[in-house]
Amino acid sequence: MRLVGECRDLGADAAAWHQRLVTGLCDITGSQVGIGANLRHFEPGRVPTGVSIFRTGWASTAAEQAWTDYVTTVPVQRTPEYARLVGFRGPMVTRTRPQLYDDTLWYRSETFNQYHKACGIDQYVFSIRRVRTTDLYNSVWVHRPLGGAAYSRREWWIVRIVHQEVGRLIGGALALPGSPGVSILPPRQRETLDALLTGDSEKQVAMRLGLSRATVHEYVTALHRHFGVSSRGELLSLFVGRCGAVRRPSAADDPAV
Repeated sequence: MRLVGECRDLGADAAAWHQRLVTGLCDITGSQVGIGANLRHFEPGRVPTGVSIFRTGWASTAAEQAWTDYVTTVPVQRTPEYARLVGFRGPMVTRTRPQLYDDTLWYRSETFNQYHKACGIDQYVFSIRRVRTTDLYNSVWVHRPLGGAAYSRREWWIVRIVHQEVGRLIGGALALPGSPGVSILPPRQRETLDALLTGDSEKQVAMRLGLSRATVHEYVTALHRHFGVSSRGELLSLFVGRCGAVRRPSAADDPAV
């Protein structure tokens, strides 16, 4: 639940909360490599389209490059997991590697010997969840290195429960994957956004940051373009009920103190 709360704290930034989800699950389950991905059209008869992906925890640059080569040469619909998971029923599915393949089949497979082995990874837990009212699918993978122990039933449940709880928040308290990010904003634009979200007018933002009103207006215009909105009201509505974008005011911010 603490990890779910940490994701909520980053809720305004889709890339940030998703990365915290994956790295947190790696920490809890003793995993080395974590992968987070978002797909559209993960359905029978449709071609999946990637929205975003990140990977962390590789033992070496060569291992990471081996995985990059794998995902760029083998389409999602041709991976062995796809055939076993596409069209799943319910809001989500979570599987360990042995739930998809027994050891004999796995260790003789091309997938393991040509790809996973080169990447230095073996056991994994994979979880994919359909995002409500969209055709978007959010997924997390956690992997152990070669020779690592199989995941326990408890660890499988941890991944499933955390992903289940976080999944309920996507599109609400958590920004949708693929949404314009906050963390990539230049520092001054981020400070301007923080001030706007605390209720400051452009004039007050200029006073707070020691900038001209014309400069602040340029930053606000840039924020509108970045988030695809046309007014301050639309901008603020993106962050209603979300954390992670507002810098909490302190006594030092109040000129009367």
